[in-house]
Amino acid sequence: MIPFTHFHVHSQFSILDGATNIEKMLKKASENNMSAVSLTDHGNMFGIKLFFDTAKKYDIKAILGVEAYVSRTSRHNKKIKEDRSGEHLIILAKNMTGYHNLVKLCSLSYIEGYYYKPRVDKEILEKYKEGLIISSACLGGEIPQKIMKSNIEDAEKSAMWYKNVFGEDYYLEIMRHPSGNAEMDKNIYDNQILCNEAIMDISKKLDIKVIATNDVHFLNKEDAEAHDLLICLNTGRDVDDPTRMRYTRQEWFKTQEEMNELFKDVPEALKNTQEIVDKIEFYELDHDPIMPDFPLPEGFSDEDDYLKHLTYEGAKPRYGNPIPADVLERIDFELATIKNMGFPGYFLIVQDFIQAGRDMGVVVGPGRGSAAGSAVAYCTGITSIDPIKYDLLFERFLNPDRISMPDIDNRTKLCFIFCC
Repeated sequence: MIPFTHFHVHSQFSILDGATNIEKMLKKASENNMSAVSLTDHGNMFGIKLFFDTAKKYDIKAILGVEAYVSRTSRHNKKIKEDRSGEHLIILAKNMTGYHNLVKLCSLSYIEGYYYKPRVDKEILEKYKEGLIISSACLGGEIPQKIMKSNIEDAEKSAMWYKNVFGEDYYLEIMRHPSGNAEMDKNIYDNQILCNEAIMDISKKLDIKVIATNDVHFLNKEDAEAHDLLICLNTGRDVDDPTRMRYTRQEWFKTQEEMNELFKDVPEALKNTQEIVDKIEFYELDHDPIMPDFPLPEGFSDEDDYLKHLTYEGAKPRYGNPIPADVLERIDFELATIKNMGFPGYFLIVQDFIQAGRDMGVVVGPGRGSAAGSAVAYCTGITSIDPIKYDLLFERFLNPDRISMPDIDNRTKLCFIFCC
């Protein structure tokens, strides 16, 4: 049997389209001795962290990716209704650089390209190409779309563009979803056969390798019915509507044995999936928090000193001037803890956006949770509760023996976001 890896997988994070549970999928992959699995949700990377962490638990190489929507014109063009869904494209991160570029592409697809779907375009694909592996996707991809319109020459030009940009990290996909239903096969499987034949010819002509994939949308064969109902919810159509969107019911997470049987006549398409696996480097998603630099006003060169200044100035109207010795002792203890744990910038940023919210007339809460135990938070206006008066413990909020990021829960966050 030829080792096979799935490179076209949609989880429940392909909202109202995928129904594959990540934990159960990776458990099934482990039981089938798969060494690697990819996740390529539609237009987003929402499930990547869960997928990555769960894959480590099952000792499976997690291949992080997305099935992107590529605008036929420009991601900035939001007037052509025919371009609202874009053309599908599988993008995989080969290494940490590729992961960063994948994140950038996904972010830009929402920030700059959103038009019915989050879209990228060839301009930014070329700009952020480093560390990425690309494959031509399903019937919704650019190459199959042109083949189905009998534009073989244009399909070759498109394939050549991707090859010129991504080199040997560009692959052509072939899929086979025989449903056994004549009407369904006419719409899907017959077109897959048509595209596969043309893709194999393009592969030989342009020297681009082919991979076998299965458009995974649910875990097991028997889950097809539940997935069908999900699609009805997605499209707002009745189950008995003969004109509604339907999948072939072949979109389950097939085993290596099932994929070997399905593509036994094109073993190279199976082998090439392992080639991609071998290209993928291991990299960690977890790292220490990166604290942003707070822009300091003139006269200050250190975040610790500026936080101390704000705290002292805020303490005077709250506790009196001069500041009482016991209050000063409490403030200095908190400031030393904040400094030693590396969080002065965090306090300055939170103080800044809370004050901005107040200046804009946003309703700001008094603060709640463990942050209410901080005299520094009280003196800088982050909270409105006097922790010394009510004998609240700062150690519940920040404690050197329990290293964790501070979390000031002050309803301001929510109110300020809505205001913006």
